[in-house]
Amino acid sequence: MINTAALFSTAFLPGQAGFDTETITGLAEWRLDTPTLFKLLVGAGTQAVVWPIYGDGEDCACVLAAPMAQAQASWQALSALMDKPRDAAAIVARSAISALLAGGQAWLILDIVQLVPHDIGTPDYAAALDALRAEAQALHLALLRGDREALAPLLAAGAASPATGYWSATADAQLANVEELGTDELPFLQGLEVVGWKEDALCYEVSAAGEPDVTGLVTPYGRWIVPLSQRCVDLGVYYADEGWITFATADAPDAHGVMDLNGTVVLPPAPGALYVISPHLVQQIDADGASRLLRLPDGALVLEGVDNICQRNDGYIDVERQTSDDERNVCGVIDATGKVLLPTAYSSVQDFGMKRKIAIVSQRIDGRFLFGLANSQGELLAPCQYEAIDSATTSSPPKLRKNLIFAIDAQGLACMLTLDGKQAFAPLYRPAHRLLGVAVQSDFLYVVNDGMAWSMDFTGQLLEQFDTVDNFKAAITAQLSEAMGRGRKNAVPRNSFTPAQILAKADREQLRAMAALLFLGDAELAARCVDITLEELAQDDPEEEYEGDTPEAACFFLLWSTAADVLGHGATLDWKSVDEVPHIRLHISLPALRDFSWAQREDGDAMIDGLAAIAAHLAPHQLRLVNLHGDEDTYYLGVVRAQDAAAFSKVALQAALRPVLIE
Repeated sequence: MINTAALFSTAFLPGQAGFDTETITGLAEWRLDTPTLFKLLVGAGTQAVVWPIYGDGEDCACVLAAPMAQAQASWQALSALMDKPRDAAAIVARSAISALLAGGQAWLILDIVQLVPHDIGTPDYAAALDALRAEAQALHLALLRGDREALAPLLAAGAASPATGYWSATADAQLANVEELGTDELPFLQGLEVVGWKEDALCYEVSAAGEPDVTGLVTPYGRWIVPLSQRCVDLGVYYADEGWITFATADAPDAHGVMDLNGTVVLPPAPGALYVISPHLVQQIDADGASRLLRLPDGALVLEGVDNICQRNDGYIDVERQTSDDERNVCGVIDATGKVLLPTAYSSVQDFGMKRKIAIVSQRIDGRFLFGLANSQGELLAPCQYEAIDSATTSSPPKLRKNLIFAIDAQGLACMLTLDGKQAFAPLYRPAHRLLGVAVQSDFLYVVNDGMAWSMDFTGQLLEQFDTVDNFKAAITAQLSEAMGRGRKNAVPRNSFTPAQILAKADREQLRAMAALLFLGDAELAARCVDITLEELAQDDPEEEYEGDTPEAACFFLLWSTAADVLGHGATLDWKSVDEVPHIRLHISLPALRDFSWAQREDGDAMIDGLAAIAAHLAPHQLRLVNLHGDEDTYYLGVVRAQDAAAFSKVALQAALRPVLIE
């Protein structure tokens, strides 16, 4: 869908006797904005009314209505003030407006529902509608006093433009969803070659017979967004989801420009290539490779000399440029509008945290990369003088522990940084292990003092001596090896079963009992899960094999897959899906999760922290969060009753899985 403003006429308003949606007629439309003329025409006599075209609009006022007589009078008064039409297209456009208004029914309706970023019936929506009414009234008053300055965009308007909109009775297409139709049903496509349907532009791309490279765009109701007469080539319709289309012309195929989804050119063609970065930004690259970032729609220069641009996980945009001295790129960060958050002065900028808006940055200093902290206001909180700063991944924001951030300075000494980048204490000791996740714990550090491993609190005070550093490291290595499975003996060969063997040998009652573990004991859902799983198994690759001690056990992971993917009682998330944790109720449909919120989330928290929060939320409900198969980057999540936890683990082990009960 492309958000569109539309004008309609109707003989009666909703709620009045005689109102009929079938008799509504179209007058005008404009994509992505509300033209000034639309607002002027509803004028001072406007009222908010319900509009049953939208489901929520049956009971809540959501559009503006005004007497058509008032709109006709306003147009006549405006026409008297307007400049003389510059060309035939302007004459035709003004005549169309006059004719459509003259033939309109008693009421004019301005529908801007799609352009208001709030739900109908909410206070925010009502406020937006009130603001539009106030703007319409102000324009009406400007017309009454002949204020040419306030009406300037309208006075010079020619053909269809952002000020006047596109006027045609075909605007009644906006009363329903605009969708692809069979091309043989559309007479205006006869004799043309249909290149394809462009969903993001809600248009057919077409070409004239014999000129396949020259293409245009036309809607299913006959509005030409890009007429063939413009002789456009290389239409970049793939940017339509950002609100723009790039293009070149047959006369200058190496020069590219930008138009909006109404076909209005905002950047005339210029030599080189164009790449739309966001709804507000476009990158222009010259034939010699020189590039720059321009703002849309006005084309104002944002940054010169940009070599690389890419979207970030935190919603901002990385910009890189190559330095002249050592050919290393330096990068900075901008937002989607082009506002510079961090200048291009860093070797890397990790993600900003959601709460604190702090990122880890790095610079190359004397041949080594050192790290610091910066915020989204562009302030360098901690200078780049640290060998390492703790984060969950190499792109994550800093990990917070008691509102402090673990760091190792350039001399290799451990310290904690405050949120304003200051050292919480003077660094004196080296960390006792090279892995940051070992050296720093939830409320203390492991450090080295006189060859011994000590614990130290976050104020820099030594707490307890443990062992020699070598013994400490050896113990940690053994623990990590065990956790990663390196210390395990070779796995005992497991039985495996084909789909046919499972279907022939598996006991249905036992399968239902196993499935019931995944559905909190709900026998009906368990039975349905078994039926669906066996139906899919019957269509499986006959040579596929599933491991398990028994045919039933070999089917356990398949039962979980059905529970998760079909019945909403499980979820598959990978280690990077930490932002999905607050929305776990959308993945696992359980009443106990409906009110879950990760209120204690801190910047830098990893997936395991989020899963622990879910587990803590479930515990009072006597439920356990489980991962069917641990030691992998993917989490196969489910929820079982606490009383079933042992039985679940037993069955999962029989199914050659490594179950984990998340604490």
